[in-house]
Amino acid sequence: MPRVLSPIAVAALLALGATGGAAQTPPTQTRPAETRPAQTSPVQTAPAQASAWPPLTFTPPQIERREPALAQLRDRLLAAIRNRRLADVTPLLAPTIRDQDDEVPAAEVLASFGPLEAGAPLGEEWQALEQALRLGGVRRGNLYVVPFIERDASRWKERTERLFIAGRDVPLRGNADPAGSIVARVSYVLLQEAVGVATRAGEPGAECPDWTPVLDAERMLAWVCTTDTRPVSGLYYAFARVGPAWKLTRIYSLPD
Repeated sequence: MPRVLSPIAVAALLALGATGGAAQTPPTQTRPAETRPAQTSPVQTAPAQASAWPPLTFTPPQIERREPALAQLRDRLLAAIRNRRLADVTPLLAPTIRDQDDEVPAAEVLASFGPLEAGAPLGEEWQALEQALRLGGVRRGNLYVVPFIERDASRWKERTERLFIAGRDVPLRGNADPAGSIVARVSYVLLQEAVGVATRAGEPGAECPDWTPVLDAERMLAWVCTTDTRPVSGLYYAFARVGPAWKLTRIYSLPD
């Protein structure tokens, strides 16, 4: 498949390295020693390749509340993914889908997504689509595009070390531990990743599989569960009317 990048590859995609800018950030600050994980070595930092910038917050437009047809489309597709019913997904795809720059038969696109089977965990492609649908979309002329942050790309495209917090009241913690102190709660915000600080694995079987380091509004090191994040250069999905129904017609990514 002609994908530019693999979506929601939890460890790889979320390690968005700096891509430009010559200015240097101040060294990353860490919290008092008693709040850092005792089981790991001291945090090592590296200079970021961009000036410090404050978090950017994006308010979901929630157009699905105003357009019942879009709400129905989103609900049907989310239910099909949740219930692992591939037969319910197929009617919501156009016969041919533009995947990046190529026109691809819908069956080939579905095959690239991997299996959608009862009792099986979602593959990365299904996770990306499910998360985009949960975040909701925006109208682009005759298109319905998810997730909604694609609309605001001009605001974040020049940022580096960027990471979108994909939810409401997501906790930022002082250390990479589900029991760690909550230093802030954020909703639909673009944060700066802590360049040079590695992600940390969660405990086996824990609800959070791994943790991503970020800088909070005070330039302090904080941690967010990777499943609550989204790489902004990940996949976007466009739906259009095909006959009387809305169907998926395009998959694309925005380059770094």
